[in-house]
Amino acid sequence: MEKNKKVSWREILAFAVGDGGCNLVWTTIGSYLTLYYTDSVGLAAATIGTLMLLSRLLDGISDLVMGSIIDRTHTRWGKARPWILWSAIPMGLGLVLMFSVPQGLSSGGKLAYASVTYVLMAAVIYTACNLSYNTLLSLAAPTPKDRVTMSSIRFFLTMATVLFINYNCNKFVGKFGWTGMAVIFGAIAIALLFITFIGTKERVNLEQNTAKEKKAENKMSVGESFKYLFKNKYFLLLTIVFVLNYTILGVNNGLRIYFARDVLGNAGLMGTLTLCFILPKMIGNLVYPYINKLLGKWKSMMIGYVIELIGVLVMACTQASFTTAVIGLVCLGIGGIPHNAGLFAMVADVIDYGEWKTGVRLDGLTNSATSFGMKVGAGLGSALVGWGLAWAAYDGSLAAQTAGTIAGIKMVFTIVPAVLIVIGLITLFFCNLDKIYPQIAAGLEEKRAKEQ
Repeated sequence: MEKNKKVSWREILAFAVGDGGCNLVWTTIGSYLTLYYTDSVGLAAATIGTLMLLSRLLDGISDLVMGSIIDRTHTRWGKARPWILWSAIPMGLGLVLMFSVPQGLSSGGKLAYASVTYVLMAAVIYTACNLSYNTLLSLAAPTPKDRVTMSSIRFFLTMATVLFINYNCNKFVGKFGWTGMAVIFGAIAIALLFITFIGTKERVNLEQNTAKEKKAENKMSVGESFKYLFKNKYFLLLTIVFVLNYTILGVNNGLRIYFARDVLGNAGLMGTLTLCFILPKMIGNLVYPYINKLLGKWKSMMIGYVIELIGVLVMACTQASFTTAVIGLVCLGIGGIPHNAGLFAMVADVIDYGEWKTGVRLDGLTNSATSFGMKVGAGLGSALVGWGLAWAAYDGSLAAQTAGTIAGIKMVFTIVPAVLIVIGLITLFFCNLDKIYPQIAAGLEEKRAKEQ
């Protein structure tokens, strides 16, 4: 049967590059939009933080709506793939619009423009694209082993994309301006998303959705779908973990340029600091399938949190220097390895748990945990960056920041992630799906055998 065929390396790579496309858009926004707004557009840091947080809360609602739409999508391409196709071009265009605030507008006009483009991008376009992309993993890979492999290769290429962004964004801005940079990144993102659409195939629903099941699925109301979704306790726990992880990442990405420039005194260190954070993840994602085989997803993620905590505490409790920053960011990178491939593969396990527990499979809605967590977390992270800069009395018009501001930036960059990591450890402790997955797999196999 198709679902028992091993996913080819060609398809694994085609799937993986799609996240490169998503990150060319969203990592650029997360890492550089606040800097663009504060230093080029002239918006207040605290205002930017509030805007990003409020839009992401709205975005959380749109994730659940989009998840329901994906579950009710039936095309010859499947459920998730068509949304990747339909949203690819709007993703590229949206990035360009966000980094093209008209300079002739008043302060209020600039804020209004930033608000409209940010909400449109976050709550509509990126939701449709990234949620369908994340849903594709559970539909294209029926087995946990394939899911881990696809996630590992995906995040290797994702980290390579993040490095490309951080080493080249400032160069492109200097040569082509903010809009020119966005045009380049947006065009590449569109091409990569098209590759994902063309090179992948959905398997799970194509085999499981008989005419009878489709009729029952379409008959189920949205309210009933949510009722089944919230019966899945692991969905709720994993959503919290996603929010925490992407809040930590949002703070790190958003403040790293300020940390390099203002705390360490050299903006040129941005690329090197990012390399220290990303390179361990790139290497680790290639070997994570073996780590997963040895430890499992849950245990490796718990250990990862501990290593991350050590990293931020090293930076927090020592005098700021390039050496301690390297040590701290390398620890963050190593600790983050299982929180990339393992966390996204765990979402597919949560989907299986929901089907086993309730008899209803909700790929799109359950994957809204990933999109909701990523965007709300990134929004909260960006808000904390904006609020943290305001609290530290950051002034983008100054050639050099005060000692108090520099100390404040360092504190937000280290202590805030430390607190969030501790909360993540506590939450993940109650989310050990590895322990019961053999029982889930056996139950689903028996169920599907009876339906054939």
